[in-house]
Amino acid sequence: MHLRLTEEQKMVQETIRKFVEKELIPLEPEVLRNEIQGKPSLSKEKLKELVNKAKAAGFWGINTPEEYGGANLGQMMQAIVIMETSKSFVPFQFGGSADNILYYANEEQKQKYLIPTIEGTKKSCFAMTEPAAGSDTQRIRMTAVKDGNEWVLNGEKTFITGGNEADFVMAIAITDKELHQSSRGREGVTCFIVDREMGWKSEYIHTMGEWGASKFSFRSSPCSRRKYLRRIA
Repeated sequence: MHLRLTEEQKMVQETIRKFVEKELIPLEPEVLRNEIQGKPSLSKEKLKELVNKAKAAGFWGINTPEEYGGANLGQMMQAIVIMETSKSFVPFQFGGSADNILYYANEEQKQKYLIPTIEGTKKSCFAMTEPAAGSDTQRIRMTAVKDGNEWVLNGEKTFITGGNEADFVMAIAITDKELHQSSRGREGVTCFIVDREMGWKSEYIHTMGEWGASKFSFRSSPCSRRKYLRRIA
């Protein structure tokens, strides 16, 4: 077994390297200023511009399944891309990916959330971590109570990556307290898709890093039953 790159992989590496040097590294001063001021690292306009350039170069969805419009070039190519983009702290990725849990959504949800996320027209985030629990599912306290045709979410999440820029969140909440306690956090919880327009708030958390963590507040935020994603076993 050898780890020498093929000619195709070398070509991709060189192309990505030039993209990083030309498009990303010059944005670093702007990104730092934005983060110091508590703003998104990249404006929506600038991010859209970068996405369009990535698509034009043919490097959007490098490791995304072909059925969802990706190139599905494999893990080695993905590793090459990550290696090159990591040379800049500008938070841009050659997208075309989505949280794995979205691939288990029903067809309506895939059209509304999965496909736009892959295409880069929507941004998502995953919220499980809580102030008094960390990522320990046994200790989470956020609840979801069914009220007619809606689920009402109450609680807080913290240190959520990408939360300030997200259009929707996949939030973990307790739906069966007794089952949650008896199973030591393995059951009795559900993942809900919640659009930002439904009322949840995000607040920037200042850190020494550039990744822009956030904290969320869900206070009686209704989540339509249609947006129920799946139960976490």
